[in-house]
Amino acid sequence: MHISKFPQLIFLLFLMNVFGFAAPAADFAFDRYHQPEERTAAIREMARTNAGFARIHTLAKSPGGRDLAVLEIGPETGKDRKAFPAVFIAADMEGTVPISGEAALYLARLIIEKAELRADLTWYILPCGNPDAAARFFTKPLHRNPRNAAPVNDDQDDATDEDGPDDLNGDGILTQMRVKDPAGEWIPVPDEPRLLKKADPTKGEKGIYRLYSEGIDNDHDGRYSEDGPGGINIGISFPHLFKFFEPERGLWPGSQKETFALLKFFDEHREVGLTFVFGETNFCLAPPGGGRKGEADLNRIKIPQYIASRINADPDKAYTMSEIMDLIKPLVPAGVEATEAMIAGFLGLGEVVNPLEEDLKFYRELSEQYKEFLKTNKLDTKRLDPARDKDGSFELWSYYHLGLPSFALDFWTAPEVKDEKSGDEITLAKLEKMSNDEFISLGEEKVDAFLKSIGAPDQFKAAQAFDAIKAGKMDTKKMSEILKQMPKPPAKGGADPREKALLAWSDKELEGRGFIDWRPYKHPTLGEVEIGGFVPFTDNSPPPRMVEDLLKGQVPWVFEISRKMPRIKIVEAKVKSIGAGLYEIKVWVGNAGILPYPTAMGQRNQRILPVIVTLNGDGFSIIEGKPRSTVASVPGLSSREATWIVRTDKPLKIEAKAETQCAGSDSRIIDLGGAE
Repeated sequence: MHISKFPQLIFLLFLMNVFGFAAPAADFAFDRYHQPEERTAAIREMARTNAGFARIHTLAKSPGGRDLAVLEIGPETGKDRKAFPAVFIAADMEGTVPISGEAALYLARLIIEKAELRADLTWYILPCGNPDAAARFFTKPLHRNPRNAAPVNDDQDDATDEDGPDDLNGDGILTQMRVKDPAGEWIPVPDEPRLLKKADPTKGEKGIYRLYSEGIDNDHDGRYSEDGPGGINIGISFPHLFKFFEPERGLWPGSQKETFALLKFFDEHREVGLTFVFGETNFCLAPPGGGRKGEADLNRIKIPQYIASRINADPDKAYTMSEIMDLIKPLVPAGVEATEAMIAGFLGLGEVVNPLEEDLKFYRELSEQYKEFLKTNKLDTKRLDPARDKDGSFELWSYYHLGLPSFALDFWTAPEVKDEKSGDEITLAKLEKMSNDEFISLGEEKVDAFLKSIGAPDQFKAAQAFDAIKAGKMDTKKMSEILKQMPKPPAKGGADPREKALLAWSDKELEGRGFIDWRPYKHPTLGEVEIGGFVPFTDNSPPPRMVEDLLKGQVPWVFEISRKMPRIKIVEAKVKSIGAGLYEIKVWVGNAGILPYPTAMGQRNQRILPVIVTLNGDGFSIIEGKPRSTVASVPGLSSREATWIVRTDKPLKIEAKAETQCAGSDSRIIDLGGAE
């Protein structure tokens, strides 16, 4: 380098570090899927070249020796205590969704390149939450296994990881084996013999095949491929609804280094006010699912007789938590605040397992906005439904335990196979857009036929639906959401609709490479078998040529949600002299965001602290009011009032301050006139 240019380089580096100017984006192309080590290397390079506002947190090492690394981007990088709120992005938590890791890197690049996206927000981006599992996508034979590299004895014998799948036909892909057996349960689908369905004896069908994973019985226990390499699925090892005694979840929630490191990170970083999971679920497209059976359903609470008589309630009626709050508040002693957590404990309700109705309101509204966003970006093609959230997942833990708005995004599933239906037939899409009156006007016969066609329970009839709508308990939009969560009925001929769509996608777009045709094989213990079936990852990993366009059209939705985060502001302050040096001060604490502070679940679990409102300065005393007043919650685009009476003998200025951990803080200078 010429010596005269050296001072210019030093000055440029100084500007980049002090003022947060971004270095040019690393030469990183989204034209292929990247291994977990490459994802980690990419974020390390981003941090190195943008050290003024980016850094790396290495949280743990996986059992396979891979780093669990988080990229931090923001104006407060390096500060232990953050004033600005933060967003946490967790990608590929099960290690089986390669496009999710690409999405995390794409997001990081956008934030680095556009200073306005990080001006008053911290971003934490984890591009691979389960690196051991993610590495298997790049190994042979290809198979889908969401478990890290910790050894686990799945079948409780004297050996560990001794009976995994085997690539018997040597094609580099692990699929399935079908074996003719008089006691078999499976038969070919009549109009598509490549696919199988379970035989239905009520229709005169008798099974002819048994299905196995491709492999042999290595440990001679009569089972095939039941104890392969790999231990714990990090994506389902979090506390909410953790399932004990399932080998792939671990002995307890947080038992793995990767999971524990994330639990610890959130405990230490209370500034996180919003989470996103990039994987196979999609809370943006479809609000979090309900219908779980648990100890507590806060939308239908029965009050025990001995308590009902004391609060003037009907023990035979099902109440919402809000209705019970209204009953109990007048009975609470002065100075005691009735909270949902208090009432839940009083009634012995136990853990909540379904999203609260107040929170579902913003999920539903944002879902509608997201659909319009996809339409604008020409990505609204009808496709297979995203996977449902799983018990023990990061996204459920984030909502139920942390009380945060928790969103999830998948980026691709195969297009649906179009049904040849007449234009006047009811569909879920049409139902969603109908008014209640339009739906009822269709008549019971047509609606009953529709409910049967989509696999609704036999006991759910049109008459019941009409009664619920007329009583105000249901509307067409809510009904559509419920029906979408039900398993899809078999397609014509009995094929699973997802498999039918995947097969059509493979034939049309992948030149048949997404499905291995059944071929005979001489198995050492089962005899004559056929090996074939879907290629792993066909259902969630589009060809690399499609990836960048999919990310370009969907990743920016994260910014739309982040702009709606709760932001606490002092929207107004008023002072009223009441004589003798006494002043009444009123401060309105507002939420400039659309999302509530906190969520209804956050109010329920009380992890997120209330807004702390204080008056700061010298020369005055508080006569009425608390030195540290609290505002428990502030709905979106709303405000709450805090009031004091203070005394001062001389004119002065004091500071009113509203502080939170995860929704920012604000202050306002107030003039007091002094004694009259």
